[in-house]
Amino acid sequence: MARAKTAKRKLSFGTSMGVPSVIAILVIMILVVFSALSITTSNADLRLSQKTSDSVKAFYEADAVAEDKMAEVAALLGKGGDWHADALKAGFHVSSDGHGGTLVSYTMPVDEYRNLDVELFAGTDGTLSRRLWHVVPASVWVADDSLNLAMSPN
Repeated sequence: MARAKTAKRKLSFGTSMGVPSVIAILVIMILVVFSALSITTSNADLRLSQKTSDSVKAFYEADAVAEDKMAEVAALLGKGGDWHADALKAGFHVSSDGHGGTLVSYTMPVDEYRNLDVELFAGTDGTLSRRLWHVVPASVWVADDSLNLAMSPN
């Protein structure tokens, strides 16, 4: 009878040690998986923030150059005379708005995917104002709508 009690104690002692070990192993595995996911997410966020930073920096560099070109147009306009010809020689696109005013436009590349399009309005009274100042795609995407429906002979 004494042996039966001892056998039960050993059996119950062995199973009670296994459950906490299994729980500890599961908790450690869960922590390892969460730490790996955390590192992966952090790296993805870092890459995204670097791309965003580069994009914003490129825009503001293009914006600063566009502002310098606007100052150049203002200087040409301030000289008076035939400033249209001087603006054309400087590489600006000059056209009439149909009401006596003049439109001056130019494009600044932001990066390989975007351009900053600028259009200025030069009034007859010598004022210069922004009419258009926005970012547009550098190239136009054209969908391929063609379908090859020809059946191949067997």
